[in-house]
Amino acid sequence: MNFSSYELPQGLKLNLGCGPVQPQGWVNIDGSNRAWLANRLNFVDRCLVKAGVLKPTEFGKQVTVLDLLKPLPYKNDSVACVYAGELWEHLEIDQAHRLTAECFRVIAPRGCIRLVVPDGVHFWRRYLEIYDEMQAKPRGERSEKPLVDHTHLYFRDICTRKSWFGSIGHKHKWQYDDLQLIRLLESHGFSQVERMEYRISRIKDIDKLEMSDFLIVEGVKA
Repeated sequence: MNFSSYELPQGLKLNLGCGPVQPQGWVNIDGSNRAWLANRLNFVDRCLVKAGVLKPTEFGKQVTVLDLLKPLPYKNDSVACVYAGELWEHLEIDQAHRLTAECFRVIAPRGCIRLVVPDGVHFWRRYLEIYDEMQAKPRGERSEKPLVDHTHLYFRDICTRKSWFGSIGHKHKWQYDDLQLIRLLESHGFSQVERMEYRISRIKDIDKLEMSDFLIVEGVKA
């Protein structure tokens, strides 16, 4: 796909769940407790870093702190595009629907939304590959360790452990595949919704935002 001639409408460019990725020209938005602390109580944050209680952060007064579970504080049709890298999986499915609807409301016609999430199909396909490899071995040579290692991060570190200064509890609350994510956007009015290649987008400065080659879906508000 070649979008070199595609022109987004005039308006704000929202980078939802920005984390440390905060390019100029974007409204970089984060709802984590650490973003709130560094933005609203910056002196306290710096003192806690100096005392060794917290690690240094790239959050600060330059980041817009919003509770993304509430309506977005932007007018209808006022936003050129929305980008969210590794955010939607932190939302419960009803929360994801509400935020997607809010994005559709604020995006102007011909504006676009682009979401990046971990690819559930890739994760479970690799799990089954490891399982088949173990099953093909003689019983005495089998080991459960590769399966445990593969699921360790997902189930122990991400899904069940809350980090007070992480993003929305820093837990994955849903796992997407391209069928689910495309349908989510379409169900709220977006059109031309397709799975996209890494850094191939209607958003011309996408290389400033996109850091993960995961499952990427982009759609347009007609």
